[in-house]
Amino acid sequence: MLGMDKNTVLKIQIIETLDGLQAPISLKELQEKIGYASLGTIRVNCKELQAIIEELYTDEDYFLTLRMDNGRGIQLDRSSTNLQSLTSYLYKHDLACEIIRTILTKRKISAIQFCMDKNISESKLRRKIKEINQDLSDYDLYISCSTKISLKGREVDVRRFYYIFFRGLYRQFSQVERINIESYFQLANQVEDYLKLSNNPTNLEMICFWLLITNQSLSKKSELIFNNTEKALLNRFKYPKKPAFLKTWNTNEWRFFLYAIYSSLLNDFELQPKNSSRDLFFNQAVSHWIKSFTTHFRPLNSHEQKYVGSKLKQHYAALAFFRLNDPMIDELGNNVALNHVQSQFPYYYRRFNTFWQEFTQAVPGYDYRQLRIYSFLTCVNLYSLENCLPEISVYAFSEHSDLFSIFIQEKINLYFKNRYHLTFVEAPREAQVIIGTTPACKNFLSEGQESVIIRSNITATDYTDIETILEKIVRKDLAQTEK
Repeated sequence: MLGMDKNTVLKIQIIETLDGLQAPISLKELQEKIGYASLGTIRVNCKELQAIIEELYTDEDYFLTLRMDNGRGIQLDRSSTNLQSLTSYLYKHDLACEIIRTILTKRKISAIQFCMDKNISESKLRRKIKEINQDLSDYDLYISCSTKISLKGREVDVRRFYYIFFRGLYRQFSQVERINIESYFQLANQVEDYLKLSNNPTNLEMICFWLLITNQSLSKKSELIFNNTEKALLNRFKYPKKPAFLKTWNTNEWRFFLYAIYSSLLNDFELQPKNSSRDLFFNQAVSHWIKSFTTHFRPLNSHEQKYVGSKLKQHYAALAFFRLNDPMIDELGNNVALNHVQSQFPYYYRRFNTFWQEFTQAVPGYDYRQLRIYSFLTCVNLYSLENCLPEISVYAFSEHSDLFSIFIQEKINLYFKNRYHLTFVEAPREAQVIIGTTPACKNFLSEGQESVIIRSNITATDYTDIETILEKIVRKDLAQTEK
């Protein structure tokens, strides 16, 4: 990952692993989950994380603690924080990230001065830059290192990577250092008003980052020169006139900025094509997408069809502008939990997978992992995940009375509501699973049915036992339907 130190990567993985757990685990268990690194290395990195967290999280309104107890194990506790401050701190203090951040901002720096500032040798600097360059080649960029450290590449490619890197490094614009944050927010609000965009945090953040990138690039007199492919992409659209308040920008800067925010999937922003009748590829893609969606999900009304058309064009613009490599797509999927969709929502995943196969067979030019992610999110917007939750029939009873049985049913249904559609039936023979507060529930079992014995006062252990059976039923059903 762009030459990042292995200990930085390990710390982030430790945090991600611990954050997904509800109970303490031992160092050995943590090592098994991570899959590499010695116990000693993990222990040292946990201790370092503990010190960093204690330094960073001092506000009373939120907290993050990493508890290490030889008797109970390791546990991460957090409240009102999403770990962004911690991950940004780790990135910003990684040598590779410091090199990239500095060279993107300044474009050319003294190698000796950088080594003195960071207290490293020139040989270490050169080794690290060599590692970085292995990944930078995916973006058609290169860092040269002699007496000066310079960023080599076309300005268009520099700005693309600039955005990808800074969004990954900072996540929130307010975390960017050594700039006037408030002035950029004010300028972004002006841009929103000028383009008649809805005022929301997502739009504001995205616009701020692109304003920063453009202004810093202009300060270094870095000129945009487009190749023929980029000219063709940019010339497909109509652009509003450059506003007067962007005095130092020329027309190329303004148009590139608009195409950049459009390709960054800005909300409620659409560049209008000069001649939509010539967009044969997109018209066919939209038609096939809607047809496949109707087949596998539901019909779309005219407003929704128009929405799909605008999104598919924007997605393809994003692909052309930000061609993400596999590691970056994996990172994107991990950041927004898309990597767990198959296990968390197996029926939705299966339906989407069939939809995608049909669509990309009809439109092979759309068969990219990046576009698959965008299409999945579009599908979720149009057809809720809730619509494809597993449907399981349940007979639940208490040894006390029907009223207690109903109370138990309500508690079970509420607990699993966002993961399963549970239908409570009146007769044991109608159920896929029988849940009871006495072993007598096993007396009603028929072939193929499952049972769970629980306490009347349902505990976390009982819910875990129930979920184990529900997962078993889902796996069995999926296996049968795939035959």
